[in-house]
Amino acid sequence: MKSLGIRSRILITVLGPAILVAVFVAGLLVIGQMRQAEAEQHRRLAAVARQLAALAEYNLFVGNNEALRNLLKVAKSEPDVLAAAFLDTRGHVLASTIPSDQLPPVEQVLVGFDIVGDRTRIEHWHVLPISATRLVGEDLYISTPGIDTLALGQLLLKISSKSLHEETRAFAIKAAGVSALMFLLAVLLAIAFSRGLIRTLTDIGRVVEGIGRGKHDLRVKPHGHDEIGKLAEGINAMAAAVGQTQDQLAERIIEATATLRHERDEADHAARARSRFFAAASHDLRQPAQALGLFVARLQRENLAPALQPKLAQLTQTVSNLQGLLGTLLDYSRLDGQVLRVEAHPIQAAQAIGQVVNSFAEAAAAKQLRLRSRIHECWLLTDPALLHRILINLIGNAVKHTRTGSILVTCRRGTTHARIEVWDTGSGIPPEARETIFDELVQLENPERDAEKGLGLGLAIVRKSANLLGHPLSLCSRVGQGSRFALSVPLTVPGAAEEIPHAKHTAEHTPVLLIGPARPEQDELAALLEGWQYSVQRTPSFTEAWSSISADDSPHFVIFDLSAGSTEVANSLGWMSRIAAKLGHELPALIICDGPVPALGEQPGKAPRLLLTRPFRPARLRALIGRLQTHPDDLPD
Repeated sequence: MKSLGIRSRILITVLGPAILVAVFVAGLLVIGQMRQAEAEQHRRLAAVARQLAALAEYNLFVGNNEALRNLLKVAKSEPDVLAAAFLDTRGHVLASTIPSDQLPPVEQVLVGFDIVGDRTRIEHWHVLPISATRLVGEDLYISTPGIDTLALGQLLLKISSKSLHEETRAFAIKAAGVSALMFLLAVLLAIAFSRGLIRTLTDIGRVVEGIGRGKHDLRVKPHGHDEIGKLAEGINAMAAAVGQTQDQLAERIIEATATLRHERDEADHAARARSRFFAAASHDLRQPAQALGLFVARLQRENLAPALQPKLAQLTQTVSNLQGLLGTLLDYSRLDGQVLRVEAHPIQAAQAIGQVVNSFAEAAAAKQLRLRSRIHECWLLTDPALLHRILINLIGNAVKHTRTGSILVTCRRGTTHARIEVWDTGSGIPPEARETIFDELVQLENPERDAEKGLGLGLAIVRKSANLLGHPLSLCSRVGQGSRFALSVPLTVPGAAEEIPHAKHTAEHTPVLLIGPARPEQDELAALLEGWQYSVQRTPSFTEAWSSISADDSPHFVIFDLSAGSTEVANSLGWMSRIAAKLGHELPALIICDGPVPALGEQPGKAPRLLLTRPFRPARLRALIGRLQTHPDDLPD
């Protein structure tokens, strides 16, 4: 329903009571006038009846009916008298202006001339008894009605109220006309007096609406010094204040925007500078850590004195923690600096997930935990390196924080996505910490900030990596029962893959080609490989490796020990293609370099190309070499 306007509301407010008062007053006047006219009519007709009764006493007494008929003619000439009749004491008609059979029965006749209660009937019969009048003394004008008066007869009069009703109707019409005139006058006065108010209120509404739309220069025209004028002045003052405030806010917003833009630029510059620093420092940080790790690995193969064994174990653990912390910091810096480029490739779920699960089998067995996996055979479309880092952190956290029980790694295939889940029976994560654990440097079970327990960046790396890949990550946990991390990865259809039988090679005297400039770190790497019973052939450059290799004496796989990142990785892949063209078949290759570098996609049916970034643990190196050795032996006899 449409709401009423200001003018309509004012008219209703003003005219509503006026209409009610006018109707009430007119009704009172009409009712009063009607009652007054009715009383006047009955008084007049009662006087006429008494005069006729007095004149008819003698004629009734002597039986002069002719005189009675003359009196009835006089009575009928009176206004509002329709008929009249004289009756004797026994009810016999002596004289009548209408036939005797039209006279009413006794029960329909009203005695006297009082006001009738039933005003709906227009015609009424009234009766007035006629008795002989006693005279007191000799005064003919004093009569004593009362005891022992002689009843002479009755006078019947038929009275009509039609003229009374017509008079009342005429008066009501006049009253209605006067009321309508007064109502019209009230309407005109209300419109005249409300015109200025409505104009001012409309102007105020226009200004307020304009202020809401940002037009702060609108003002209300002045309308005197009354309450409405003061309201207009207040609206103008408010508009001026709002305009001034908006101008100030606009200036502050411009200043704040400029400040934020400057701070954002500084933050971006700092992030780029930090990324450049880590990129520049990664080589300097990785090389000593890697050399130290390889040196410790060589010490473990030597027969040291029993007294040095505990110190060697402590040194091994310290170096392992150092490499883990350094790798975590560098991984997080690459993610936070947004220097990584996602390159999604089809990968086999069983191979990618199973490799990570197998790498934690020894650590889980050491804690007497049952590490299981249930992986449905499918192909995933993702970045292999980032997915590997996510799984390393999730499964590593599960092994680290589960004291007893088991760990389950599953991969369930859906319609369009596969769901990778890591279940554990650890202590669980309280609800209030299920968001904060993905923040940097958050460790629920390391309030003392023990560096041996990590930096608290694992789950932060997981979330950033998942966001970078566009893979939804979820967490479900119950305190005291365990946790479940789930990652949704899109499915893909692999290309035509050939069924390749897997053959295993032993490390004993397996020929390996190690390509890279001579450095102390490479000496340690070569010594580590020889300690694993590999036959290592070293060449300092790509060209020498290409010249020295032949189909008759080719290595089983190639290891590139690079001192840089993405550029030398691309060169290595190019030289591997040239070597494959020279030999007639491809060789498996492991590329060791500094990050960040793009992920290498594995193509079905082709020799693997694996990537290992510094710093790394010898166990990781040996696991990747094991993957290279699972490549089929397709060398010529």
